[in-house]
Amino acid sequence: MRELIGHHEIIRGLQSGLHSGDLAHSSLFAGPSGIGKATVAHHYAQALLCTNPQNAGASQLGCQQCAACHKVELRCHADLQWVEKEEGKTRISVDQIRELTRFLSLTPMESNWKVAIVDDAAQMNAAAANALLKTLEEPPANSVVILVTCRPGVLLATIRSRCVKYYFHALSQEDFSHILRGQIDLADDQWETVRNYSEGDLGFALRFVREGQLTECQQLIQEMEQLMRAGRLGKLCEVAEYWSQAERFALAQFVMRQWITQKVRDCVTSGSRPQRVRAWLTVESFANEFFSLAETNNINKRLLLEGIFIKVLRISGAVL
Repeated sequence: MRELIGHHEIIRGLQSGLHSGDLAHSSLFAGPSGIGKATVAHHYAQALLCTNPQNAGASQLGCQQCAACHKVELRCHADLQWVEKEEGKTRISVDQIRELTRFLSLTPMESNWKVAIVDDAAQMNAAAANALLKTLEEPPANSVVILVTCRPGVLLATIRSRCVKYYFHALSQEDFSHILRGQIDLADDQWETVRNYSEGDLGFALRFVREGQLTECQQLIQEMEQLMRAGRLGKLCEVAEYWSQAERFALAQFVMRQWITQKVRDCVTSGSRPQRVRAWLTVESFANEFFSLAETNNINKRLLLEGIFIKVLRISGAVL
């Protein structure tokens, strides 16, 4: 039996509507990326299509036990359609939204509702957005549309105005850790690193660990700390060469931004001298500026990393 963790006020609001029967035809789930909006939408669909809703727990939407709930879990329920950007495409197309409209117009086959989830709704092209607007203006009976996005401002104002809005906030550290510990296995000294680098984005944290990026992240951090303790020009160039490779540079950029920002925070919270704080802020500004340039220009990435490393070593007092 699965329970939802976090977002308690939103879940209570959805449960209230389910119990009273006062259901909106369209809802907008908005909030930062990777914090569970689509998961809650999935559970809400289970609750709408569940055959034993009276068996749902206090922190659940749907009983999680009936055949309907299992079908929704597998995305194979006849009265559920999940719309998202197709593989190889850059946007959700108008044809996908037209199919959604046709689907909602049909009589429910296994339940009392036809449910459609659009994730990420901000990825609709202009024609798709206008087609969806027409559906929201005159929604078919017994239909529910759930729009999920981390960029609600991109949606047409007229679409937003026709939705009941649920704004999701970052999970508490306790809830974040609880969910992660249920899905991945980490050493005790690794949890804080994952929390810091994911910045509350649960989806990112899971990918970060499962794709092996946590190991690479820790490798770069160790190399940076070693350089600060005993800077050697040969080692500096070796590290810069390794991390400037195309398959590693994006991660190096991400890790170094986070690492330098943490150094600034540490200086401030530890009461370091103002000139040391300013030195780290200068490095942070330099790194951010040149990493941004590297995203749009053909910059020598090895020299860029070497330049950042040298600035870091000057602050640490390491001798090259």
